[in-house]
Parts: sequence; structure tokens; C-alpha cells
Amino acid sequence: MKETISTKIIKWFYGIHGPLDEYRRNELNRIGNNIAIFLLSINLLLSFIASLLMLSTNNSELTLDIVVSVLLLTVFASLGYILYETKRHHLTEIDVEAKQESKTKQKFIKRAIGLGIYFAIVMYGLTILIDWLPNKGALIPLLTEPSTISSVIVSGLIYGLLMGTWEIHQIKSDPNDKKVTQNHLHQKYWLVLFIIIVITSLLLIHK
Repeated sequence: MKETISTKIIKWFYGIHGPLDEYRRNELNRIGNNIAIFLLSINLLLSFIASLLMLSTNNSELTLDIVVSVLLLTVFASLGYILYETKRHHLTEIDVEAKQESKTKQKFIKRAIGLGIYFAIVMYGLTILIDWLPNKGALIPLLTEPSTISSVIVSGLIYGLLMGTWEIHQIKSDPNDKKVTQNHLHQKYWLVLFIIIVITSLLLIHK
């Protein structure tokens, strides 16, 4: 049976690679309902707090900063909850044979590189747009700003690394295969080392 567009969107949003069976659909409905209740409660509370701040302080900038900060926190909290629940209930696990594990990982690595490039391009465009809108000055200096270029490259690397790491760790192979298990442990060690190197490099660049 051909998948509908809504099913493809749900699978893409939650990071599901296998078929969307009844168990997965029920769990996703439960997760979505919990997030909807959480966001509705936060929005009602935030609207009430914003109204009180405007009436008491009449400071629109402070109110806007608080509203935007709380909204960002709720977004990150919702994403964290989704990752936790999908991992806990094994909704995003990918069952592969031991022979196909390396090919599957290579596929996810290529996809992570593409996502990192896409994220960097989007961040580059948004950063330039945000810097250009207040004064609407010349675009060329903004397009060639070294700090903007370096920041979006770093953002793309981090995003691609996180997405690749997450998807690779969803691969589930035969745990009885000692060779596969040993290779998996070696890859984890190299992955941890690579993350440490990236974080250290970011700190040095920041300094």
C-alpha cells in the first residue's frame, strides 16, 4: 500500500525509517497529544504573564524577550521529550543485518552531510536577512562577513554531526555477532573522540 503524504510527513518528523505500524502510530499519537496539552498550557500561561508584564512595567522589549525565550525553551523541551520517548519505546530503531550495517551507516553519514550543508545555507540566509532588515544597507559586506560565514559553517558541522550520530545509534544489528559488537564499540570510541575534538576546536575558535 502506497504511503500518503501525511504518513511520510509523520515519519520524517519523528525520524522513523521503517513501516508506520499500529503500535508506532498509537505511540506517536500519545506523544503528540502530550505535547499538544503541554504547549497549550504553556501558551495560556505565557499569555497571562505577558499581559501582567505589559500592565505593570509597560516595557514591550522586556516582554518580547521573555516571550521569545520561553517559546524557545518550550520548543527545545518538546524536541527533547520526542527524542526521549521515541528512544525509550524503540520507535526509531532500524533492524538491519550485520552485513548491511556498514552500508546503512554510510547512507546515514551522507544524509547527515547533506543536512549539515542545508542547515548551514538556511542559517546563512536567515542571519543575513536579520542583519539587513534593521538598516537595509549594502548586502555585499553582509554576504562576505567572515564571522557570519564561520558561524554558519560551525553550525552546519554541529547539526550534521548530531543528526548523523543520532541516526547511526538507531541501527540495531545482531548483538550475538562479536565482530559487529567490537566494531560498534570502536566506532563509539572514535565518535566520542571526534566530538571532543570538535568541542575543543569550537572553544579555541571562540577564544
